[in-house]
Amino acid sequence: MRNRMKEKLLELIFPPRCAICGEVLALRERKEFFCEKCGGHIPFIPKETCPHCGGKTDTAGFCDFCRKPFAFETACAAFPYETVRQAVHLFKYEGGKQLGEGLGALMAEYLLQYHEELLVKTDLILSVPLHPKKEKRRGFNQTHILCEKIAEKTGLMFQKEGLCRKKNTVAQSTLHTPEERRQNLKDAFAATKDFTDKRILLVDDIFTTGTTCNECAKVLYRSGAREVHVFCLSAAGLQLEQKSI
Repeated sequence: MRNRMKEKLLELIFPPRCAICGEVLALRERKEFFCEKCGGHIPFIPKETCPHCGGKTDTAGFCDFCRKPFAFETACAAFPYETVRQAVHLFKYEGGKQLGEGLGALMAEYLLQYHEELLVKTDLILSVPLHPKKEKRRGFNQTHILCEKIAEKTGLMFQKEGLCRKKNTVAQSTLHTPEERRQNLKDAFAATKDFTDKRILLVDDIFTTGTTCNECAKVLYRSGAREVHVFCLSAAGLQLEQKSI
């Protein structure tokens, strides 16, 4: 009884919201993760569109040109950042922790529709880590929540530990040049487990310049990983955001 009252109170303070547009769900919609409008057409990035540059590609993921500078094998994202911007902000900064389950379920659906090959060849999922101080302030690691739902829906194994953030860096979004971003993340991550011969799916919420995922991938390769593939909820590619999808 007490737990039910607590749930009702939390629902009043943080009403259920659509995992795509972030709008408060109507009562009839609250058994779902999204509103009727978004649920009628989930705006995934089209299969032959590069999430980074918006150009044409033969795969559901980064084109060869965009992937070339990075250490990881492949990268993909489910949505353009602007499509889920409000939901991501609510999820991370305004107490909308419950939105994470909906976002994670959508990521799993994207994998099931477009990336069956990743499901077959992935040994485990890892999340891009937060620094312990930042995680304590926020109250949770948003990528852990995404990974838990992806694992539940796809059957992949989520390993919560194994990659840590040693440095409490400033937000990458506050830096203006590639060199500033690289220096900010230099020696910021460490592997705490042996990943010899493992094929890893590295999960994050937003792919902007790729510096964070790239630094994590390099650490994982040094720890013995056979392959590292990147999967993000959203990609902030400017050319992609300017297109009608």
